[in-house]
Amino acid sequence: MKRLLTAVAAVAVLVVTASAGAAGTTVVSKPVNVTKSLYAGNEESLGMDPSGTLLAGAWNDWHYNDGCGFSYSSDGGSSWAPESFVPGFTAFTNDPNIPGTGTFAVAGDPAVAYNPRSGLFDVICQAFGATGGAIELLSTTFDQAKADPNADVNQSYGPRAWRLPATPIATGTSNGTQKGSSGQFPDHETIAVDTNPRSPYYGRLYVGWAEFNGSGRSPIDVAYSDDDGAHWTGPIRVSDAGNQFDQDARPSVAPDGTLYMTWTNGPNETSLKNNVAMIDVSHTGGASWGTDHVVAPIVAPVDGRLPNSKYRVFSDVWSTVDQANGSVVVAFNDRRSGASNVYVTHDTPGDLSSWSPPAAVKASGQEQFFPWLSSAPDGRVDLVYYDRSCDPGGDTLNCVTLSSTNDGGATWSSVGLLTTGFDGDTFQACLAFVQPADCGVFFLGDYIAVASTDAKAQALWTGNGPHAQDVFSGRATFSG
Repeated sequence: MKRLLTAVAAVAVLVVTASAGAAGTTVVSKPVNVTKSLYAGNEESLGMDPSGTLLAGAWNDWHYNDGCGFSYSSDGGSSWAPESFVPGFTAFTNDPNIPGTGTFAVAGDPAVAYNPRSGLFDVICQAFGATGGAIELLSTTFDQAKADPNADVNQSYGPRAWRLPATPIATGTSNGTQKGSSGQFPDHETIAVDTNPRSPYYGRLYVGWAEFNGSGRSPIDVAYSDDDGAHWTGPIRVSDAGNQFDQDARPSVAPDGTLYMTWTNGPNETSLKNNVAMIDVSHTGGASWGTDHVVAPIVAPVDGRLPNSKYRVFSDVWSTVDQANGSVVVAFNDRRSGASNVYVTHDTPGDLSSWSPPAAVKASGQEQFFPWLSSAPDGRVDLVYYDRSCDPGGDTLNCVTLSSTNDGGATWSSVGLLTTGFDGDTFQACLAFVQPADCGVFFLGDYIAVASTDAKAQALWTGNGPHAQDVFSGRATFSG
């Protein structure tokens, strides 16, 4: 199969003077097309080492392997290795004549994080479609020092770079409709690593997910590993018995090792009324949990679509912990003022019953969606999201905005990572073995990604490439 090459572009910059919330000067890089592919990539996850030099990204890969696409950068995101995929999940490569190293038909919902204790990237994907309808969360590691960027696209940078076979975390079954019938159906998993050497759980890897089953209920579970996912403890139930219609589990870790989990909760799996953002806390490294708390009401959830678009959008709840003061910062999109805007709230550190009134980060009459948060060691919190304010006349084209705060979420400054908007309905997400005219899937994914150091925020998102939905990388660097 023809090898796919990424763009290795000279990085142009835009200098922006930041407003309240992130004092100093912000320099925005020119976006880099990471995949430049004939087939879609969406639902990005991003890991970054403390220096901001080593990056690894994963996404839903709609090539023939139908798995978790993957690439890495050794120069802070200015260039990326040719796109490949995570091995050990699907039974396919991108060449129909070359078998894969896994047993599943499909993999997706990737999650990537850098573990400073081991110096490895921890990688987790959901896989399904094996014999008997099995669905699993599987984990592996990527060692950038052992990767061969010149390896063929089907070799995933060489077998030495990965821990194989991949390790099961949670296993369930499907009734063939991918909705689950019995056992566990782990969905939309996200991960976090305890990165503070002073924490008693330094290097512990956490994964949270919603456990779907045939009755429609979906409580929140967590599992943890102290050896980069080679062995796991869990699943452990997080959400209380009365809070069972959940989604978007997001673990995040405070400087002292306290673990938080946030998620979206509703009265049932389809209701657009009485939805809330919820949180719980573990002081035992995920082994035990307290009582669920309501963070904020989602007054007017997005009902699956935005104006002038066919791809799906919901109200998502994501969070991070301010690494300076331990405050939990929660973001969600809500139509309470008309258009879907991103709102943020933060707790009084150590008190999950006390939250600031939700405030719009960048109030707009245009749509905003897919918020994602990360936190730098110095306490800056970064928030990335799609934003249609670059298309005030049509409210159709999507740009990417990075908003940052240096005061625990009280005030925010914003810069555009993508200043020319794209129409998310230009390309359908088509599998390699389905003709584009027939696939009929308008899908932009359900989230994008950001990772932070003191010096910069690095993001991955889906945009329009020359031939399909491509994965793009961009960053903002901070000084002053």
